[in-house]
Amino acid sequence: MNRLRFEKFEMKYGYYFPLEFKKFMNKYGGDTQFGSCRFEYPDNIINNLIRIPYEMDFHLIPFGDIGNGDYYCFYRYGAEQEEYFIGIWLHETRNFVILSSNFKSFLYKCLLDDYLSTVVVNEELSENDRMLASAESLERCDMLSKEYGYDLDKVKNMKDEFDYHRLMVEYDNKALQSLCFVGKYLIKNGDKSGFDFLEQGRKVYSFYSAPYYLTGKALMSINKDPKDVFIKALKTSLVLTGYSYWEEDYLEIPEDLHREITLYVDKDLENSSDYLEESLYNGQDPYSHELRLEMAKLYASEHKYHNSMIEYSNALFCCEDKSIAKEILKEALETAKEGGINYLVGIIEHDIRILK
Repeated sequence: MNRLRFEKFEMKYGYYFPLEFKKFMNKYGGDTQFGSCRFEYPDNIINNLIRIPYEMDFHLIPFGDIGNGDYYCFYRYGAEQEEYFIGIWLHETRNFVILSSNFKSFLYKCLLDDYLSTVVVNEELSENDRMLASAESLERCDMLSKEYGYDLDKVKNMKDEFDYHRLMVEYDNKALQSLCFVGKYLIKNGDKSGFDFLEQGRKVYSFYSAPYYLTGKALMSINKDPKDVFIKALKTSLVLTGYSYWEEDYLEIPEDLHREITLYVDKDLENSSDYLEESLYNGQDPYSHELRLEMAKLYASEHKYHNSMIEYSNALFCCEDKSIAKEILKEALETAKEGGINYLVGIIEHDIRILK
């Protein structure tokens, strides 16, 4: 496969793929399985055939799937080649769960997925099928460990999902969902160092909701006031909440997290001069696309363009009318151009063009 074809995508959209990903795709091609990820055919990625406009946040480019409609995607948050996360987009809820901070770390997650599948018994398979599946998983583990230098002996000590997430955090201290899992687990078991993992999660990406929510709930469990952390959570993404229906990523994050948080802090917002907080206190639904659109415009007027694009994403997430969604995208496009966020301009133009 000619790697220049990836460069054509990058030139068209200004959305650059990680070098490790391009090397991987050049070597293995499409329809390749590692962990739970079936990597898409390169041409489908390059021609942008698997992205779903309006349904997917415009920060996302899918590159693999699970087979049920959920997609593994890049989430680009900056112009530099390394400014991205990798995670899974859930088609039933349109949430996006951040799993790793780089492609090599994502492949390590695939190795962990494969090895965990040999530890946790799948009762739906016959014993013979389980043996075959286990052998295939171990073969893939061996391939990745040899290719990328992963410590397979350490991985083989994994016994459960806590070990899985602990290993993930050891390898990638920006693996957000795993930071949240480890933090929550430790706090639940009386280890206050769990708060440090949640704090690290808040530092990694301030728009990810889960570490704020889990910190607030943990503070409540030890009779401490969660007000400050919950109020900060109000301005996190409605898309990037950490909510998941997958068992290995399940953190007991409610799907309507922002409504729940608003109820917790309602009385504390009474005298706020902040536009969002004042609106919520006056009864606005945090999932109102009109409110989120106003927030996007407010941030744009203050030249806080990244915040503005998060709010345009929120507005799309809340909108159920495709004609209105198209108008939101048009406004987001103008803001992206104004703010010089060129890595989103081409993607938004693509979505506007094919959204019917």
